[in-house]
Amino acid sequence: MDKKLIATLLGVSGVLLWFMPLVNVEFMGQHMHQTGESIGGIAYLVLLAALAYTALSWMQQHVPRIIASGLATAICGLFLLQAGGDAAWGLYALLLVNIAGLAMAVLDNRATAVAAVGARA
Repeated sequence: MDKKLIATLLGVSGVLLWFMPLVNVEFMGQHMHQTGESIGGIAYLVLLAALAYTALSWMQQHVPRIIASGLATAICGLFLLQAGGDAAWGLYALLLVNIAGLAMAVLDNRATAVAAVGARA
């Protein structure tokens, strides 16, 4: 598959996983889940980072992709530390998608840098 398509699938997966259960909460004896929209304002940065990652993959802007996926990974890691044992499957999956997106952006940036150095020689 094309790298742009894989990056697009990672970005769309990040958007979709934002709507999945991220944290299990018990409130007044009832078990509920919190999704990205019910966590708060900083969770919207994860959503915007996933959308930016998708758009930037088509523009082949690798450094902003690294920043977007790094930001989303850091925020998801913060959520995971805060949730502890109450983290739901969606948060783990979102963290894995962001890590995969970060790795792919770094590899694409390296490949572009190597190709640019090879073209100069």
